[in-house]
Amino acid sequence: MTTLYKIAFSALFIALGIILSRFFSIPYLFGLPFLKISFSMSVIFFASFYLGPVYGTIVSFAVDLFGALLFPQGGAYDFLYSIPAIIQGFVPYFLYKFFATIKVDKKYPIVLGITLLLMDVFVLVFVLTHDTFSMTQNSSTIYEFTPTLKVVIPVVFTIISIVFYIAIIFLKKKLKDKKFNNYYSLYLISLSIFITYFVFKIPISSLIFVYRLEYSFEIIYGTRALTAFLTSFIHIALVSLALSLSLKVGVKGALIKNSEIIENK
Repeated sequence: MTTLYKIAFSALFIALGIILSRFFSIPYLFGLPFLKISFSMSVIFFASFYLGPVYGTIVSFAVDLFGALLFPQGGAYDFLYSIPAIIQGFVPYFLYKFFATIKVDKKYPIVLGITLLLMDVFVLVFVLTHDTFSMTQNSSTIYEFTPTLKVVIPVVFTIISIVFYIAIIFLKKKLKDKKFNNYYSLYLISLSIFITYFVFKIPISSLIFVYRLEYSFEIIYGTRALTAFLTSFIHIALVSLALSLSLKVGVKGALIKNSEIIENK
Protein backbone atom coordinates (compact mmCIF):
# COMPACT_ATOMS: atom_id res chain seq x y z
CA MET A 1 0.00 0.00 0.00
CA THR A 2 1.64 3.23 -1.16
CA THR A 3 1.68 6.48 0.79
CA LEU A 4 -0.46 8.11 -1.90
CA TYR A 5 -3.01 5.31 -1.54
CA LYS A 6 -3.16 5.82 2.23
CA ILE A 7 -3.51 9.60 1.90
CA ALA A 8 -6.30 9.24 -0.66
CA PHE A 9 -8.24 6.78 1.45
CA SER A 10 -7.64 8.85 4.59
CA ALA A 11 -9.25 11.83 2.87
CA LEU A 12 -12.18 9.64 1.83
CA PHE A 13 -12.60 8.27 5.37
CA ILE A 14 -12.41 11.76 6.88
CA ALA A 15 -15.17 13.04 4.59
CA LEU A 16 -17.30 9.95 5.21
CA GLY A 17 -16.70 10.14 8.95
CA ILE A 18 -17.78 13.79 9.14
CA ILE A 19 -20.94 13.10 7.13
CA LEU A 20 -21.90 10.12 9.28
CA SER A 21 -21.04 11.93 12.51
CA ARG A 22 -22.89 15.15 11.79
CA PHE A 23 -25.78 14.18 9.53
CA PHE A 24 -26.48 10.49 10.19
CA SER A 25 -26.05 10.26 13.95
CA ILE A 26 -28.39 10.33 16.93
CA PRO A 27 -27.18 13.02 19.38
CA TYR A 28 -28.59 13.67 22.85
CA LEU A 29 -29.85 10.11 23.18
CA PHE A 30 -32.56 9.90 25.88
CA GLY A 31 -32.05 13.65 26.37
CA LEU A 32 -28.49 13.15 27.66
CA PRO A 33 -25.94 15.49 26.04
CA PHE A 34 -23.08 13.00 26.48
CA LEU A 35 -24.85 10.13 24.70
CA LYS A 36 -24.60 9.85 20.92
CA ILE A 37 -24.91 7.02 18.41
CA SER A 38 -22.77 7.50 15.32
CA PHE A 39 -21.64 5.15 12.58
CA SER A 40 -18.56 7.32 12.02
CA MET A 41 -16.81 5.16 14.62
CA SER A 42 -17.05 2.20 12.23
CA VAL A 43 -15.08 4.27 9.71
CA ILE A 44 -12.42 5.08 12.31
CA PHE A 45 -12.08 1.46 13.43
CA PHE A 46 -11.74 0.39 9.82
CA ALA A 47 -9.13 3.09 9.14
CA SER A 48 -7.05 1.85 12.08
CA PHE A 49 -7.21 -1.78 10.93
CA TYR A 50 -6.81 -1.11 7.21
CA LEU A 51 -4.47 1.89 7.02
CA GLY A 52 -2.60 1.41 10.29
CA PRO A 53 -2.45 3.31 13.60
CA VAL A 54 -0.83 6.51 12.25
CA TYR A 55 -3.40 7.11 9.54
CA GLY A 56 -6.16 5.82 11.80
CA THR A 57 -5.20 8.51 14.32
CA ILE A 58 -5.12 11.19 11.62
CA VAL A 59 -8.57 10.15 10.37
CA SER A 60 -10.13 10.05 13.85
CA PHE A 61 -8.66 13.42 14.88
CA ALA A 62 -9.62 15.09 11.60
CA VAL A 63 -13.20 13.77 11.77
CA ASP A 64 -13.59 15.17 15.29
CA LEU A 65 -11.80 18.47 14.61
CA PHE A 66 -13.33 19.42 11.25
CA GLY A 67 -16.71 18.04 12.25
CA ALA A 68 -16.75 20.31 15.30
CA LEU A 69 -15.49 23.35 13.39
CA LEU A 70 -17.63 22.98 10.27
CA PHE A 71 -20.80 21.63 11.86
CA PRO A 72 -20.77 22.50 15.58
CA GLN A 73 -23.34 20.80 17.77
CA GLY A 74 -23.10 23.04 20.81
CA GLY A 75 -20.18 24.87 22.40
CA ALA A 76 -16.74 25.80 21.11
CA TYR A 77 -14.19 23.19 20.04
CA ASP A 78 -12.15 21.74 22.91
CA PHE A 79 -9.10 19.59 22.18
CA LEU A 80 -9.70 17.51 25.30
CA TYR A 81 -12.80 16.01 23.71
CA SER A 82 -10.68 14.91 20.72
CA ILE A 83 -8.44 12.73 22.90
CA PRO A 84 -10.90 9.77 23.04
CA ALA A 85 -11.32 10.02 19.26
CA ILE A 86 -7.54 9.95 18.76
CA ILE A 87 -7.28 6.90 20.99
CA GLN A 88 -9.99 5.16 18.99
CA GLY A 89 -7.97 5.56 15.80
CA PHE A 90 -4.67 4.51 17.39
CA VAL A 91 -5.42 1.64 19.81
CA PRO A 92 -7.46 -0.97 17.83
CA TYR A 93 -4.57 -1.86 15.49
CA PHE A 94 -2.19 -2.59 18.37
CA LEU A 95 -4.82 -4.51 20.33
CA TYR A 96 -5.42 -6.73 17.31
CA LYS A 97 -1.68 -7.35 16.90
CA PHE A 98 -1.27 -8.06 20.63
CA PHE A 99 -4.16 -10.53 20.76
CA ALA A 100 -2.89 -12.21 17.60
CA THR A 101 0.57 -12.60 19.18
CA ILE A 102 -0.78 -14.31 22.30
CA LYS A 103 -3.19 -16.35 20.12
CA VAL A 104 -6.36 -15.28 21.90
CA ASP A 105 -8.45 -16.37 18.93
CA LYS A 106 -7.87 -20.05 19.80
CA LYS A 107 -9.58 -19.51 23.16
CA TYR A 108 -11.95 -16.84 21.94
CA PRO A 109 -15.28 -18.59 22.65
CA ILE A 110 -14.30 -18.67 26.34
CA VAL A 111 -12.91 -15.12 26.29
CA LEU A 112 -16.01 -13.81 24.53
CA GLY A 113 -18.30 -15.58 26.99
CA ILE A 114 -16.45 -14.14 30.00
CA THR A 115 -16.41 -10.64 28.44
CA LEU A 116 -20.15 -10.67 27.76
CA LEU A 117 -20.87 -12.11 31.20
CA LEU A 118 -18.90 -9.30 32.87
CA MET A 119 -20.81 -6.73 30.80
CA ASP A 120 -24.14 -8.28 31.80
CA VAL A 121 -23.12 -8.23 35.47
CA PHE A 122 -22.08 -4.59 35.13
CA VAL A 123 -25.45 -3.70 33.57
CA LEU A 124 -27.32 -5.58 36.31
CA VAL A 125 -25.38 -3.96 39.16
CA PHE A 126 -25.63 -0.50 37.62
CA VAL A 127 -29.39 -0.72 37.15
CA LEU A 128 -30.15 -2.32 40.53
CA THR A 129 -28.04 0.14 42.51
CA HIS A 130 -29.62 3.26 40.98
CA ASP A 131 -33.25 4.27 41.48
CA THR A 132 -32.76 7.80 40.18
CA PHE A 133 -29.79 9.71 38.90
CA SER A 134 -28.86 13.12 37.57
CA MET A 135 -25.96 14.24 35.45
CA THR A 136 -24.55 16.54 38.14
CA GLN A 137 -25.21 17.13 41.80
CA ASN A 138 -26.95 20.43 41.08
CA SER A 139 -28.94 19.24 38.07
CA SER A 140 -32.70 19.75 38.18
CA THR A 141 -33.32 16.95 35.68
CA ILE A 142 -33.80 13.60 37.38
CA TYR A 143 -33.84 10.28 35.53
CA GLU A 144 -35.49 7.22 37.02
CA PHE A 145 -35.03 3.47 36.77
CA THR A 146 -38.56 2.21 37.37
CA PRO A 147 -39.09 -1.32 38.77
CA THR A 148 -40.11 -2.45 35.30
CA LEU A 149 -36.95 -1.06 33.72
CA LYS A 150 -34.83 -2.73 36.39
CA VAL A 151 -36.12 -6.05 35.13
CA VAL A 152 -36.39 -5.31 31.42
CA ILE A 153 -32.93 -3.77 30.88
CA PRO A 154 -30.85 -6.66 32.33
CA VAL A 155 -33.05 -9.25 30.59
CA VAL A 156 -32.75 -7.47 27.23
CA PHE A 157 -28.98 -7.16 27.53
CA THR A 158 -28.66 -10.81 28.52
CA ILE A 159 -30.67 -11.87 25.47
CA ILE A 160 -28.56 -9.60 23.24
CA SER A 161 -25.38 -11.14 24.69
CA ILE A 162 -26.57 -14.67 23.98
CA VAL A 163 -27.63 -13.79 20.43
CA PHE A 164 -24.34 -11.98 19.79
CA TYR A 165 -22.31 -14.92 21.14
CA ILE A 166 -24.12 -17.41 18.92
CA ALA A 167 -23.92 -15.09 15.89
CA ILE A 168 -20.15 -14.54 16.22
CA ILE A 169 -19.40 -18.25 16.65
CA PHE A 170 -21.71 -19.16 13.76
CA LEU A 171 -20.26 -16.48 11.47
CA LYS A 172 -16.72 -17.58 12.29
CA LYS A 173 -17.50 -21.19 11.33
CA LYS A 174 -19.44 -20.10 8.26
CA LEU A 175 -16.47 -18.09 6.98
CA LYS A 176 -13.89 -20.72 7.86
CA ASP A 177 -12.77 -21.32 4.28
CA LYS A 178 -13.43 -17.85 2.93
CA LYS A 179 -10.76 -15.37 1.86
CA PHE A 180 -11.60 -13.05 4.75
CA ASN A 181 -10.64 -15.67 7.31
CA ASN A 182 -7.31 -16.27 5.60
CA TYR A 183 -6.19 -12.74 6.41
CA TYR A 184 -8.31 -11.50 9.31
CA SER A 185 -9.82 -12.91 12.49
CA LEU A 186 -13.40 -11.98 13.27
CA TYR A 187 -12.71 -12.90 16.88
CA LEU A 188 -9.78 -10.50 17.18
CA ILE A 189 -11.66 -7.69 15.42
CA SER A 190 -14.58 -7.94 17.84
CA LEU A 191 -12.34 -8.21 20.91
CA SER A 192 -10.21 -5.24 19.82
CA ILE A 193 -13.31 -3.09 19.34
CA PHE A 194 -14.76 -4.17 22.69
CA ILE A 195 -11.55 -3.39 24.61
CA THR A 196 -11.06 -0.07 22.81
CA TYR A 197 -14.57 0.94 23.86
CA PHE A 198 -14.74 -0.20 27.45
CA VAL A 199 -11.12 0.08 28.63
CA PHE A 200 -9.91 3.14 26.73
CA LYS A 201 -12.47 5.34 24.95
CA ILE A 202 -15.38 5.41 27.41
CA PRO A 203 -13.36 5.76 30.66
CA ILE A 204 -11.18 8.54 29.23
CA SER A 205 -14.08 10.45 27.69
CA SER A 206 -16.02 10.08 30.95
CA LEU A 207 -13.10 11.53 32.92
CA ILE A 208 -12.99 14.49 30.54
CA PHE A 209 -16.69 15.15 31.12
CA VAL A 210 -16.10 14.97 34.86
CA TYR A 211 -13.19 17.41 34.62
CA ARG A 212 -14.84 19.90 32.27
CA LEU A 213 -18.49 19.75 33.34
CA GLU A 214 -18.32 18.21 36.83
CA TYR A 215 -20.45 15.24 35.83
CA SER A 216 -20.61 12.10 37.95
CA PHE A 217 -18.08 9.58 36.57
CA GLU A 218 -20.16 6.58 37.57
CA ILE A 219 -23.26 7.89 35.81
CA ILE A 220 -21.40 9.04 32.71
CA TYR A 221 -19.45 5.80 32.32
CA GLY A 222 -22.48 3.64 33.11
CA THR A 223 -24.87 5.22 30.63
CA ARG A 224 -22.25 5.47 27.88
CA ALA A 225 -21.30 1.83 28.42
CA LEU A 226 -24.93 0.76 28.08
CA THR A 227 -25.15 2.48 24.70
CA ALA A 228 -21.75 1.22 23.53
CA PHE A 229 -22.70 -2.33 24.46
CA LEU A 230 -25.33 -2.19 21.70
CA THR A 231 -23.53 -0.11 19.07
CA SER A 232 -20.27 -2.08 19.29
CA PHE A 233 -22.05 -5.06 17.73
CA ILE A 234 -22.96 -2.94 14.72
CA HIS A 235 -19.40 -1.61 14.40
CA ILE A 236 -17.96 -5.13 14.49
CA ALA A 237 -20.25 -6.23 11.66
CA LEU A 238 -19.60 -3.14 9.51
CA VAL A 239 -15.82 -3.23 10.01
CA SER A 240 -15.68 -6.95 9.19
CA LEU A 241 -17.74 -6.37 6.05
CA ALA A 242 -15.52 -3.46 4.99
CA LEU A 243 -12.33 -5.51 5.52
CA SER A 244 -13.86 -8.35 3.51
CA LEU A 245 -14.70 -5.97 0.65
CA SER A 246 -11.20 -4.45 0.80
CA LEU A 247 -9.72 -7.83 -0.14
CA LYS A 248 -11.38 -7.53 -3.54
CA VAL A 249 -9.20 -4.49 -4.28
CA GLY A 250 -6.10 -6.67 -4.08
CA VAL A 251 -4.15 -4.24 -1.87
CA LYS A 252 -2.83 -5.52 1.45
CA GLY A 253 -4.21 -3.78 4.53
CA ALA A 254 -2.03 -2.82 7.48
CA LEU A 255 -2.90 -5.97 9.44
CA ILE A 256 -1.84 -8.33 6.64
CA LYS A 257 1.77 -9.55 6.82
CA ASN A 258 4.13 -8.53 4.05
CA SER A 259 4.74 -12.18 3.15
CA GLU A 260 1.06 -12.76 2.40
CA ILE A 261 -0.22 -12.21 -1.12
CA ILE A 262 -3.80 -11.33 -1.96
CA GLU A 263 -5.15 -12.83 -5.15
CA ASN A 264 -7.59 -10.43 -6.74
CA LYS A 265 -10.35 -12.75 -7.94
